[in-house]
Amino acid sequence: MPTLYINGKDTEVNLDDRRLAINWMDLKNDEVFSRDVPLHDLDRVVIIGMPSISMAVLHSLLKAEIPVFLLSYNGHWLGSMMPNNDMNGARRLRQYEVSSDEDLQLRVAKRLVHAKIRNMRRVLQRLAANRKQSADMEQLDACNSLAALINDLERTDLLESVRGYEGVATAIYFKRLGAFFPPEFPFVSRSRHPPQDETNSLLSWTYTIVMAEIEAEIRCAGLDPCFGFLHEISTGRSSLACDLLEPLRAPLCDLLVMNLVNHGLIKKEHFHRDADDGGVYLNNSARGIFFNEYEEYMLRRFAETKGGMHVNFRKVIFNMIHAICNTIEDKEDRDFFLMP
Repeated sequence: MPTLYINGKDTEVNLDDRRLAINWMDLKNDEVFSRDVPLHDLDRVVIIGMPSISMAVLHSLLKAEIPVFLLSYNGHWLGSMMPNNDMNGARRLRQYEVSSDEDLQLRVAKRLVHAKIRNMRRVLQRLAANRKQSADMEQLDACNSLAALINDLERTDLLESVRGYEGVATAIYFKRLGAFFPPEFPFVSRSRHPPQDETNSLLSWTYTIVMAEIEAEIRCAGLDPCFGFLHEISTGRSSLACDLLEPLRAPLCDLLVMNLVNHGLIKKEHFHRDADDGGVYLNNSARGIFFNEYEEYMLRRFAETKGGMHVNFRKVIFNMIHAICNTIEDKEDRDFFLMP
């Protein structure tokens, strides 16, 4: 169990020697369920909402160097509790020094956006091939437009243009992606704060969960998550985590969402509309389904290149962060994840 998800106010977690004693109430059936989880089985803990967790649990997690991610009940990122093991001050100092290197910033941003656009195009190609729609005019137009944007991207020497190409490519991609969602989960456009429909809710939820993992790995590598390349510094934003999420949105997050809705694992009844902000969010029963599939997806092994070593998405995240470390330390360009 690499990740433990603790969900909702009806859950209580206490420490029992070197194990977490978890109890949760099924209010509908008036039953209490219990489970023990050894600390040595865990790589990370995600706390959603406001379960009852003893201070002894939090102390033990940090002492065991297990990061804790905190999300609101509706899936908004709140922050993290990290073990005190990111002691690489020299690496952060170097990161701060190169943050003013405009040439390096441009080169890294271009490689991030190149990977993102290429991966979006690859996802559309795979979805179309599975449905025998590769020759459809809308499909060809979208893929050709994305290929053209990659060529335009390589020729630009302006960071604002890089950001502009990323925005245009994302709009083209989402317009075509909507054709692959089932009728009960229509997708017209992105809505974020708050999500206005079930599809956007599931997309936003997935992006948040993946970005939490990315930020934790960034901190473990001794980097400051506030200093990115593609995303500007902004109060309250983990710009470097946002950067590294971009190449993974389509091949990891979007394909996971497509799998959940197209195979009927997540249904319309798994969502509710919040009375306070009017947004649509996953309910408790859906979260168990989601996290089961998410863990399986994150740990599924594949070869990045033909005949290459097998990795999983957690290894991909690790590799991309260390590509950033190498770039910062020797200023040599490194590739980011390209979907096979």
